[in-house]
Amino acid sequence: MRRSRGLLLAAALVLAVAGLTADVLSGGLIRRLDWHVHQHLDPHLHHGLPRLAVLALSLAGQRGIVVLPLLLLAGLAARRQRSPRPLLVALGALVGLAIVVLVFKAAVGRVAPSSGHDGVHAGGSSYPSGHAINAIVCWGLVLEFAATLGDRARRALGRGARLAITAALAAAAGLSMIALDYHWLSDVIAGWLLGVLLLGVVLAMKPVRAAVSREAPRG
Repeated sequence: MRRSRGLLLAAALVLAVAGLTADVLSGGLIRRLDWHVHQHLDPHLHHGLPRLAVLALSLAGQRGIVVLPLLLLAGLAARRQRSPRPLLVALGALVGLAIVVLVFKAAVGRVAPSSGHDGVHAGGSSYPSGHAINAIVCWGLVLEFAATLGDRARRALGRGARLAITAALAAAAGLSMIALDYHWLSDVIAGWLLGVLLLGVVLAMKPVRAAVSREAPRG
């Protein structure tokens, strides 16, 4: 039953990404909404301290930032389990994430809203938001690995806590991209959808489940 629900969720996410991408490419309703959001934000871009605060929030999805805790926690989990598997999982997830993002960006070629126009197949790299995907996949795995580091961590980082923290960081990363006019609304939504899909696929793999096992090694 649990596997069936997971497959249904994955199928729904794939359909949602496909539908959203088709809308963006065809200039549909959501893409037109993107322009209205951009027009509202453009004359109200933050300055001074408010802008700095939004920039700080955007770091939640900056790959150069989120990769560090991911590799650190994967390394600690690998040491505790006396196995390289957690590190291999982290590296594999990063490679898979990069491939997915690059393929979508190259296929859509959407320009960023800061350019002042909305064009696809124009050599841009706005769709989807890499910050949004990074935040979900990387922080999701960080928390999974963190929860393996002893009983106290396991109790503090239950499933609900992990979901809530990941969602908050993903929201900060994605919404800051929109507020700063770096990404269109649909770029961020696509990033969130792909992030959830990728994280779910990674965590569903048997070797990954072993790597994030809450059980301490014997012996």
